[in-house]
Amino acid sequence: MKKFFRFLIYRYNFLFYFYYRYCWKPSSSLDVFLNALSRKKKNFYFIHIGANDGVQNDPLYKYIRRDKWKGILVEPQKEICKRLQENYRQNKNVIIENAAIDHFAGERVLYKISFSNSRWASGLSSFLKEEVQKMIDAGYVAKKAEEEGVALPPDPADWIATEKIRCITFMDLVKQYNIEAVDLVMTDVEGYDFEIIKTIPFHHLKPEVIIYEHSHLAEKAREECRQYLESMGYAIVLVDESDTIAQLKQ
Repeated sequence: MKKFFRFLIYRYNFLFYFYYRYCWKPSSSLDVFLNALSRKKKNFYFIHIGANDGVQNDPLYKYIRRDKWKGILVEPQKEICKRLQENYRQNKNVIIENAAIDHFAGERVLYKISFSNSRWASGLSSFLKEEVQKMIDAGYVAKKAEEEGVALPPDPADWIATEKIRCITFMDLVKQYNIEAVDLVMTDVEGYDFEIIKTIPFHHLKPEVIIYEHSHLAEKAREECRQYLESMGYAIVLVDESDTIAQLKQ
């Protein structure tokens, strides 16, 4: 019954809006923050870097759809970006950018799980091979493969594949789409979040809120990221199990 109810909500926009506007109550600290932010802000503009398919395990999806956010979903993986485009084909408020954000424009190698494009696998893709390897060494990959019912390559060295992806800079994105102001930037890039944050052209624009995944950052990088954002005029307002929220000081 729950699955059918969820199907109806996600199938029809008016049901989706009514449920998430009037019935749904946020349970996580991240959702409490995002729900309050989205309700108070009109003409909301966002940039989500590492959007994957834009729906599964995406904390922004309900607000993009419910409150008609405008913005850009950035996803470098070609096959995954096709899903993202399909999921948002009827949403004219959202731009899909098939690229990665990096310090320099060009091409770069992305490391990913070789034998599955399921959400759990594609979500592990990273510029940092060691981040993918960590999930293999922890047993997470083998466990998820068993749940999915896919065979693991006999040689664990073959569990990781590479994909050449297109990279652009944050400033390239800003210029391409004539972005003048941003309410929210969110990153979910498996250990590369601080590097992405350092590419934001704060001299040109300062997002009101920056949310980044800290769970794959080493302690030193976490602290350096916090200090960097504070030096740019942000206050850390929330740290949960996986994410950190930084908000521009008024």
